[in-house]
Amino acid sequence: MAVGLLVGFALGCLVTAGALWRLTLSAARKAAGSAARAEAAALKATAVKAAGSDADPATTVPATPAAAPVPAAAPAVAVAKPAVAKPARRVEAARPARTPPRPRSTTDSAPAPVLPPVEDGLPRLRPASGPSDKRGPVPQQRAGERFHFSGRCGDGEAEYEFPIEWPEGAITVAQIEVSTKGYLSITPMTRTLDRIESHSSLIYLGSSDKRKGVRTVLTRDFTHLLVESRGVGEWSVRLYGPDEIDELTGTMEGYGSTVLAIRQDRPVSCVTHVKSSSWSAEFICACGRIPKSSRSCGCPDPPGLPSSATLCAWESGEALRTLQFPRAGVLKLRTSKPSDPWRLEVRPYTGKPKAR
Repeated sequence: MAVGLLVGFALGCLVTAGALWRLTLSAARKAAGSAARAEAAALKATAVKAAGSDADPATTVPATPAAAPVPAAAPAVAVAKPAVAKPARRVEAARPARTPPRPRSTTDSAPAPVLPPVEDGLPRLRPASGPSDKRGPVPQQRAGERFHFSGRCGDGEAEYEFPIEWPEGAITVAQIEVSTKGYLSITPMTRTLDRIESHSSLIYLGSSDKRKGVRTVLTRDFTHLLVESRGVGEWSVRLYGPDEIDELTGTMEGYGSTVLAIRQDRPVSCVTHVKSSSWSAEFICACGRIPKSSRSCGCPDPPGLPSSATLCAWESGEALRTLQFPRAGVLKLRTSKPSDPWRLEVRPYTGKPKAR
């Protein structure tokens, strides 16, 4: 009985030892497999890392041939992006200012060159670059000042007529200045017991002009001046005697409308060269009489002067005309703009040669 118990105990120990052995062997095999797999994974990771070092320059710099060395400390990013690194600096380095500037072409945004005048001996006027049409304030009559008439116009429509006080002489030069925010005109009038007549306006200023001036001739045929206005404005008429205006002698050049004295008693020719869109030149005798039906004022013509002498010219554009002045008087020259040029030359009148 005891022997059987011992044998059973021994067999149980053997069975238990075998089971423990199998468990130990299985655990050892599993541990070996895990180690093998870990080693394989490590080897694979090393291989992948090595392969990745050839394709990813951001983590390491590959070997460079000796012909193009790259310092080991240089950032790989700078090597990988040379085409886009700081383009502004490359443009600045290529600025054209470092090279001599090219000659300016006439096709650039520069004004066209001014061509020199043609030197062919033909009469030409200088370019119309005279004074502008800017005028100062309208002058007003001072206390005790004679031969100067001025006034101011209020809002609304108004008419004002006054008699002319004349300087000495039958002919007078009037300097007229006006300014308005509406409409203003000055018209000479003949008003006597047996004659009433309105003449052409000496000056007219519409709402688009604002400021204007003119120099013209008044004769004793005018007795009054009529100022018509609509809106706020100012006006001035200053009269000058025949001895107070410039005399036309030799050759004179100028711009714009003017009045010049002819003080020679013998006949003269006046070569009149003007460039204006619309202009006129007119001789007015010193007697101050305005012709009614012809250009003659009634004074006798000197011998040798043709009865059809040219006393005036009315032209448009550039033109050259020769006038004949039989005696003393004035030349009234009118142009469209103050900057329109003119040239006047006075010569002794020789008359036309007689036909054989």
